[in-house]
Amino acid sequence: MKKISILLLIILSSIFVKAQDFGQIIAGSLADANKYATEYMKPFGEGEIYNLSRGWYSTARAHKLLGFDFSVNIQAAIVPTEKQSFTFNNADYTTFKLAGSGTSASLPTFVGSGTSTQVINVTNSVNGQSVTTNFTAPTGIGDDFKKNISFIPIAVPLPVAQIGIGLFKHTDLKVRYFPKTDFSNVSIGVFGVALQHEFSNYLPFIKKIPFLHLSALAGYSKIDANYKPNFNSSSSVQNPSGNSVAGYNISAFTLQGIASVKFSLLEIYTSVGYSTGKSSINLNGDYTITYNTGYPPPNNKVTATQKDPVSLSYTAGGITNTWGVRLNLTILKVYADYTFAKYNGVGVGIALALR
Repeated sequence: MKKISILLLIILSSIFVKAQDFGQIIAGSLADANKYATEYMKPFGEGEIYNLSRGWYSTARAHKLLGFDFSVNIQAAIVPTEKQSFTFNNADYTTFKLAGSGTSASLPTFVGSGTSTQVINVTNSVNGQSVTTNFTAPTGIGDDFKKNISFIPIAVPLPVAQIGIGLFKHTDLKVRYFPKTDFSNVSIGVFGVALQHEFSNYLPFIKKIPFLHLSALAGYSKIDANYKPNFNSSSSVQNPSGNSVAGYNISAFTLQGIASVKFSLLEIYTSVGYSTGKSSINLNGDYTITYNTGYPPPNNKVTATQKDPVSLSYTAGGITNTWGVRLNLTILKVYADYTFAKYNGVGVGIALALR
């Protein structure tokens, strides 16, 4: 659990730090800035969609009337190797070019590894005048991940907490809810709802196998979060009005068919289904960028202002297959599972349940 806590701190702090790296990127045209940022943040934007659609269940069994559970689990979407870097081609950009003689380079994404020394030259136009600046390609969190959390591949995680309650006719209502709350310069809100219906009793041949349970689940959830980034005083990009906000929104829907087999303290569960969702990452506010003109002082610098410069959108989805095991210790449940999908996933959790 200590390593999991370290993992979450690494990811969360890195997200906030990397939001500030957009400050370098927006020195180019908005089209180039968004093209670069889209590639850089893609594994995070896609991976979290899969995370949010998972963690709804650890058994196919439904509660009795007013039976309930409270669970906390961590989902980690494993980032495919090919998503840990992207190819930057000069020809794809109008205001960004690689420093040096190269015309293309492999650069890290948000989860990439290695120390980036690649400088990107920026040539823009301010009031009809050609101006320049440059920035070093942002690095990823891969090395920190490998150093502190070496027991799983590089992944993007998401903590999930929810309650479930038995309603009627073998049906559970599951709810994820956290009102949008400010924590220093971070605010986050969560909402989700799912229905899980056990249909084992409708099938005569299943009644003869009392340890086998079948159910179906449909769930929807969303997260709304934002952060106020701070820009280094030496950066060519500043937010003098103080209205900078980096926002992140995820929504996901899943439909799953679930089966579980209960052997005394041990329970094995599996599911096959479909998940889909979307996420958006935005950098809003008014930003002042300082460029070099190439003239001697005092005319060597000129500034320009960009408003709401970054708006990224991702969609992801597909067939999923989950396999898991749960240990039932009276009211305490401990479980872990692995999901096969475009972003495979690992999930671990605990629950307190009264059936």
